[in-house]
Amino acid sequence: MPGIRLIAGSGRSGTTWVQDALATANGLRPVFEPLHPYVSALGNRFAHRALGPDDDHPDLVQFLNEVCAGRRNRFWTLYRRQRRWLLPPSDEFSTMQDAVRVYRRWGKFLKELPRLAAAGRRGEPLVKCIRANLMLGWLSRRLGCRTVLVVRHPGAVIESELRGGWNAQFALDRYRRDAKLHELTGDRYRTLLDRQMTPIETLAARWVIENQWVVEGAAANGVTVVYYEHLKSSPDREWQRIRVALELEKAPPLEVIVRPSQQSAPKKSAAGGIGDEPRWLRALSRDYLGRIQGVLDNAGVELYTMSEPEPRDSFRRAKVDSGAGIAP
Repeated sequence: MPGIRLIAGSGRSGTTWVQDALATANGLRPVFEPLHPYVSALGNRFAHRALGPDDDHPDLVQFLNEVCAGRRNRFWTLYRRQRRWLLPPSDEFSTMQDAVRVYRRWGKFLKELPRLAAAGRRGEPLVKCIRANLMLGWLSRRLGCRTVLVVRHPGAVIESELRGGWNAQFALDRYRRDAKLHELTGDRYRTLLDRQMTPIETLAARWVIENQWVVEGAAANGVTVVYYEHLKSSPDREWQRIRVALELEKAPPLEVIVRPSQQSAPKKSAAGGIGDEPRWLRALSRDYLGRIQGVLDNAGVELYTMSEPEPRDSFRRAKVDSGAGIAP
């Protein structure tokens, strides 16, 4: 299935929001997280892997084509649930807390089922994946993917991950062993990965590896980078950029954009409103902010700092928009 449209990004970066808004506006069929490592053997094998543009992986090509055609892992990619979440084995269903958790899962599932089922009957797929950042060049070359990479402030991403109980161990273990990653990046991240890190620092390290090198090579790989913060502050311009990059007919209307993501946490978004101090800047302790900034400094990240809520290229964009002539 050549020419797959793909929304990529780190977890908690707004990828589900972007996917659902575009799919609704353009009548596309959302394909959710085909490389989840706990859903399929191929997903487990290739999640978070770095691939060179010329690498040959016919099994992955076949897998992705079949998933996008709706012939594999349909329950997960359509309904966004693992079966064991709804029908847990006996050792995961032995306490009242287990029963309450499963009850809530079923309630959320049944509430969302009509909308997800209707979306699953649409024809053309729109894929989103948070485990494919390091293979975007390969996806562009081998599958002709039209790709948008959504990048969000590491503070917002990490604060949301902490509320969701996420950890970075699986990804970082894979990065340490990934010879292709070290080859493609010239051993850029070996020192960072060899460090002893606190849990908050491991989340920051994962964000760095999934975004820094990928953003730098995006143009060469035909990937359009869109910043979550700009989607909030300049929605008319940024959604049009996505529409053009993915060769879609329509940008989503306002009533679709403001709809909460299916993956949204029940609490208020970490983004805050336009002009508001972002939640992450209030919620993360000074120690956490300092540790995240330390990881960014160690890796030479210049795109974001922990004292500024906007990406640091915003000043250049403002000058371009005002006619100052600085290249974007």
